[in-house]
Amino acid sequence: MQNQKIKIFFRETFRQWSYTPLSWRVAQVVPIHKKGSKTDPGNFRPISLTSTFRKLFEKCLYPSLLEQSPTLDIAQGGFRESRSSLDQVQCLIEICSILRRNHNSFPTLAFLDIKLAYDTVDRSYVWRELQSHLCPALLGILKNLFDHVQIEILHDNRVSYRFSPVTGVLQGSILSPFLYSIYINRLPSLLRQPLLLDNSFSGDIVSDLTPAINCLLYADDVVLIANPENLTSLLHKCEDHSYSLGYRWNPLKCVIVAPTSDVKTYQLYGTTIPNESSFSYLGIPIKPGGLLDYPAMIQHNINKASLTMNQLAAIGLNSKGFPPLLACRFYSQMVRAQLDYGLAISPLTTKFIHQLDTFQNQCIRRIFGGHSRSSAQVMLHLVNLPSMRTRVAVLQAQYLFRSTHLPDDTLLAHLLPYIQSSTSHSHWYKLANTPMWKPLCGPILDTLDKKKFLSLRTKFLADQFQNLCNNSDSILLSSTRPTIQVDPILWLPMTCSERSRVLRWRLGWLPGGKPKECIFHPYHNWSRRHAFDCLQIHHRLYLPRSIEDPISFLLNLLPLHKPRPTASHSWFTLWPILCTILHELDYYFHDECPPPPVDPGVKLLNWLSK
Repeated sequence: MQNQKIKIFFRETFRQWSYTPLSWRVAQVVPIHKKGSKTDPGNFRPISLTSTFRKLFEKCLYPSLLEQSPTLDIAQGGFRESRSSLDQVQCLIEICSILRRNHNSFPTLAFLDIKLAYDTVDRSYVWRELQSHLCPALLGILKNLFDHVQIEILHDNRVSYRFSPVTGVLQGSILSPFLYSIYINRLPSLLRQPLLLDNSFSGDIVSDLTPAINCLLYADDVVLIANPENLTSLLHKCEDHSYSLGYRWNPLKCVIVAPTSDVKTYQLYGTTIPNESSFSYLGIPIKPGGLLDYPAMIQHNINKASLTMNQLAAIGLNSKGFPPLLACRFYSQMVRAQLDYGLAISPLTTKFIHQLDTFQNQCIRRIFGGHSRSSAQVMLHLVNLPSMRTRVAVLQAQYLFRSTHLPDDTLLAHLLPYIQSSTSHSHWYKLANTPMWKPLCGPILDTLDKKKFLSLRTKFLADQFQNLCNNSDSILLSSTRPTIQVDPILWLPMTCSERSRVLRWRLGWLPGGKPKECIFHPYHNWSRRHAFDCLQIHHRLYLPRSIEDPISFLLNLLPLHKPRPTASHSWFTLWPILCTILHELDYYFHDECPPPPVDPGVKLLNWLSK
């Protein structure tokens, strides 16, 4: 009922009134300190807080705006459907590769920065560009949302007076990135070679398309691709475009990445642009000639993920804080996500993958409380996290599969027919040789759909784990569940002590550590094999001695979901005994006499009986 009322209100606001409530047009700007002196306003990043209803309304408007707006230039990749930052980096790499191999041109790259990009947009220019395309109601509501904005500054628990910005699109608005793309949309065609003045690229990829694409835009991130003879001319055109629209480039934040053969200096507004050996374009370091800087990318990802891991460790992402499963979910969503960035388009050597695996293992050991030499293989398997070697192969296969299903109007889709061929020696073709894609996906590419791809991914993960077990002499790993899923010992109801003992058994820490003599048999040290005999574990669990590890055997049989009462009957007998055995072993291993356990396993039994 409430949703229907909101829908009606939005419809009337759009169709009839072209007017929105004032609260939707008030933005509270909070300055967040970045670094440097706090007395310099330039060291703060403004964060704009806008109405939630405004954001919902903008989401409803967005499809209509996309449908009615003029087509954006093919060089624009920012905040557009079926386009990602990695696609834009991939296009840059492939274009530079084609220029090097087929045109004997080692391009100079100019990465340009627009000063206060969103804040200097001339909105009247945007409305003129949209006027002949949008219906009057939609154009009217956009003008109301952006021309009648009021801003107030929140600082030190004080609020400034409200003021209305003369230029700019609202920071924090869902529609602002698209409106900015409309604002800057004529720049690529202004810079482009005369033979291609629109998006109708029907010529040859190598001889026609690639030489003509001399710039790429991702919102306000602009890169020029040209030889030294043409780059100066392109920079002059960029100056002219900025004068005509009223914005300015920031020469001191722009960067030239040039080959050693290019010794020229380049300027904007008479100011020399700095020359660097590499530049982080959309978070990916690029070297001269449009080459991806693998060592810099891996080290940057590790440093960034390490900082996040340390921050999260301080609030509970450690062995004494969050439960292991929750901690590993935090890790996969917040830490590993930073480690993953860019790997999908990076054909890495064994050396770099080893660096990633080493870092991930360190993080997992911190979560489980393992020492620096403890094996992380079992820990990763318990929480269903693959090694980074497997992770990289899956990310690259997912990226390649997605790239083959892009809309025809994307730049990468235009390049794909050429870069897929082995004769191209392209970056894409190198990715196609990765362990998952080449043997499983490549041979059936013509018939590969999403369902089949997901099935192949599951098979690949299972095969990788099986290979790990076959090539490893780890008894602990071979005694875990043979399936790729989260081990239920991490989420089934148990007391903290019970879960700790079960986990330590899985990880080989109970018994474990330095050898200790058995208090019942002074000439024998505690070990798993000795514990089976000393505590008569097979007999107490009603299992034959042919089962090598009766405790792991039963743990592997724990339910993955709540079973029927008839299927869970045996656990009411076996689970309390198993908890008691681990309780005794924990005390005996620490040279203490165990007190009688209180209601062993009762939490799991209560869950099963409900």
